[in-house]
Amino acid sequence: MAASGGDGVLGVHLSAELSSTFSAAEEAARQLGDGVAVVDSRSAAMGTGFIALAAARAAAGGADLQTVLSVARAAVDRTHAYIVVQRLDNLRRSGRLGGPAAWLGTALSLKPLLRVDNGKLVLAQRVRTASKAVSTMLDQVQGVVGDRSAAIAVHHVADPEGAAGLAEVLERRLPACSPVIVTDLGPVLALHVGAGALAVAVLEE
Repeated sequence: MAASGGDGVLGVHLSAELSSTFSAAEEAARQLGDGVAVVDSRSAAMGTGFIALAAARAAAGGADLQTVLSVARAAVDRTHAYIVVQRLDNLRRSGRLGGPAAWLGTALSLKPLLRVDNGKLVLAQRVRTASKAVSTMLDQVQGVVGDRSAAIAVHHVADPEGAAGLAEVLERRLPACSPVIVTDLGPVLALHVGAGALAVAVLEE
């Protein structure tokens, strides 16, 4: 995005812990000079998107590059992301989640609740059923947001009905956060988490 008057460009990228994109962008920014800055979102999907939107609003309001950069960095610290997957096989093979944790979840046929923690995808909890895992995810989101407003997005992989139902519950529980965005998870991330995955990204206002 361009800052006020076109005095600079800011790139907001997928967590450096999940992709090499940020390191490549960081090197390009060094070569291009002070007019280009990059931010590691330490998140993914709309976790990254909400940070980019916060920066874009600042730029549209006339902020210079350094101010836009500060807004984006502040948004990073207010971003949370959770995901329920049906199986951990894909994540184990991709190296996105530690082998022992992935093996245990798969071996016991548990439904894992994951979260993005400081840019890393970590196993937050193993739950016996998919419905219980989603319920636990809802409780964690509600615990983070409380009675404040927040931007919330629900992602899914080949489960639009599940995503719509999850969004309805979030809007009912957290009326200050309505409307909740519902969208497919991008193909790169979908490949790692597999069909049936449901995720929630939150930016505290």
